[in-house]
Amino acid sequence: MGVSSKADPSTDGRALRGEATRRRIVDAARDVLLERGHGGASTRAVADEAGVRLSLVHYHFGGKQRLLLEVLERETELLLQRQQKLYAAPGPLADKWRTACDFLDEDIHSGYVRVLWELWAAGLADEDLAAGWRSAMGRWRRLLESVFASWAAELEIELPLSPRALATLVSNLFEGIEIELLAGVPAQDAPHAEVLQAIGALIERAEAKS
Repeated sequence: MGVSSKADPSTDGRALRGEATRRRIVDAARDVLLERGHGGASTRAVADEAGVRLSLVHYHFGGKQRLLLEVLERETELLLQRQQKLYAAPGPLADKWRTACDFLDEDIHSGYVRVLWELWAAGLADEDLAAGWRSAMGRWRRLLESVFASWAAELEIELPLSPRALATLVSNLFEGIEIELLAGVPAQDAPHAEVLQAIGALIERAEAKS
């Protein structure tokens, strides 16, 4: 049997260079989005930041919309992998909740939260961006729903709400906190940490009773 002449994408130099260029452009788009916001994140600005020709940005992504959706998809995938690893690990849910709350500060400082809400705001006038944002948040809610369902089954407790409703409540809580943190609302006006700690205490109490 003859050897196929078709190149392996994992070792083909041109394919590898193309993928490296894509990653470079996405990294640059994220940086520009954080620095200038959605309005200033033009493909020209991204090309300049990445140090590539403008034509390469359009070759790989077609335009600004698809590029920013790629940024959102990549950021979401990284965050979900982190959350899945957290909740799959052994240990009480109360401890995992507190770790997830610590991640909130990390996500504020890393820029992920600003990326998320910049694209949400842009999505108010762009259905494709809105759909991408809804997809990202939907994946997070489904993960939380599975966590609450598994937790209730393991402890053999009756939840006050359905797992889906609890996931919605938690995701909406974090969304609200993120918005206020981005807006600079001070802790004395909105004690976010106190709220999150109280929920952790409720989870811990349920686990102690079981």
